Amino acid sequence: MAAALTAVALGASACSGGGTAATGDGTFSVAVIEPDHLTPGRASGGLDIVEALFASLTELGDDGSLRYVQAESVTSQDNTTWTIKLRPGWTFHNGEPVTAHSYVDAWNATAYGPNGWANNGQLAGIAGYAELNSAQPATKELSGLKVVDDLTFTVALSKPDSQFPYQLTPAMLGFYPLPKAAFTDPEAFDRAPIGDGPFKMEGKWETGGRITTTRYDAYQGEKAKSAGVTFVIYSDTATAYTDAQAGNVDVFMVPQDKYQQVRADFPDRVVTYDAVAIDFLGLPPQDRRFADIRVRQALSMAIDRDAINKAIFAGMYRPLDSLLPDTAIGGGTDSCGRYCTFDPAAAKQLLTEAGGFSGTLELWLPAGVGYEQTFEAIANQLRQNLGLQVAVRTQPDFAQFLAALDNHTITGPYRAHWGSLYPSAQNVLTSVFTETGVGYSASYYSNPEVSALIEQGNAATPEAAAAIYHQAEARIMRDFPVIPLFSDAYVYAYGPRVSGVKVGSAELDLTGITVS
Repeated sequence: MAAALTAVALGASACSGGGTAATGDGTFSVAVIEPDHLTPGRASGGLDIVEALFASLTELGDDGSLRYVQAESVTSQDNTTWTIKLRPGWTFHNGEPVTAHSYVDAWNATAYGPNGWANNGQLAGIAGYAELNSAQPATKELSGLKVVDDLTFTVALSKPDSQFPYQLTPAMLGFYPLPKAAFTDPEAFDRAPIGDGPFKMEGKWETGGRITTTRYDAYQGEKAKSAGVTFVIYSDTATAYTDAQAGNVDVFMVPQDKYQQVRADFPDRVVTYDAVAIDFLGLPPQDRRFADIRVRQALSMAIDRDAINKAIFAGMYRPLDSLLPDTAIGGGTDSCGRYCTFDPAAAKQLLTEAGGFSGTLELWLPAGVGYEQTFEAIANQLRQNLGLQVAVRTQPDFAQFLAALDNHTITGPYRAHWGSLYPSAQNVLTSVFTETGVGYSASYYSNPEVSALIEQGNAATPEAAAAIYHQAEARIMRDFPVIPLFSDAYVYAYGPRVSGVKVGSAELDLTGITVS
């Protein structure tokens, strides 16, 4: 669930002594939330930091095309066994060469169930994964990984998957390499990771403070245009915003409740990206008041998505009419149909047919990350359009919100989100709507028919896969397990001392930012 719900606004609140803005030495600062880990396989947040420190095998171009980074090629004859060849000359920040073993050893550590690493599930498609995640694994190595030579390894999947090269892009943190030091002292490494990316760590990560990086001049990819990045850790979005206004931090993700004013506060310094990301209301499976599909559909039809998008998001989001935004490969299906169309009269009739709703409807969200205004608007619409008693409830922070979801102590519809880790319908469907998905607790929905269709899509050619993923989505919507709300945009703003700020599928492009 962490991965599903932590791809959110970069956090904020002043840590110790405020931020560090761009200075004459060519460095700049970025506001971030406190990461949980900096070892890629362990991290469920801190994407910008990990991407600064590590390099991926592939990436997506501005047009959505797949490009190679550390990989020289990723090929397969049958979509089941893949051969990955690495570019020569790449090194970790300590000078250690990046080899096939660097990848295989890291992937084995992530996939080994007893390690409990957050991105374990990203490797579930590789042969041998089930054995590494049994009650008492007899091995620590995936049978599907084989080192051929220093720069070549093969990956045997348990089932064909034409989308596998997309899974090697930057946001899939489980597929990064690790140097030998990561296994010598894992906890020390997590505080001062040695990566192979465009920036290298300076000092250690101190909780509630700053993470300082400098440009790695031996980097073999696109070199950074700045001398370094300081990541300033905040705990609430409001403080990061005001810090940026005061010039104390250079780049930040804009919280939802600032969308209406950000273009006035940061004129000509706002960048957006129509992400493959969805906001929706999850529903607690243990609460039988939502068992009737007509109750779920009535709630959906009583929400005026267009009005909320204009009033709160300044039109930057897109109201959802499906589970897959049109920015996804295989998205844009209108699978929700009339049930995502605002129709309060029909919603009220449907709720009456279902026998009404008893008690108070509680809407749940994490506090301090800018969602309150949106949920108050939804609450008001449900009161007015369905005559319900509605209360907005919060957990103190994101960590406690996630824990409450995992412990099934959330007692009503809750804020759920999935920011796709690569722009394929496969990622949304597998992550959120299958029981083994890393975002499963965003929906708590799975269905054998859906899983079978996803597997059929995976085995098809990329061109044929989209139509099969459409079928899987349509099958999910027949059960209407969640209430689609919006397709997100990543919205960033920046101060006058930096330029070249660009946002894409993996959020910030840190290497392209220059300092005035």
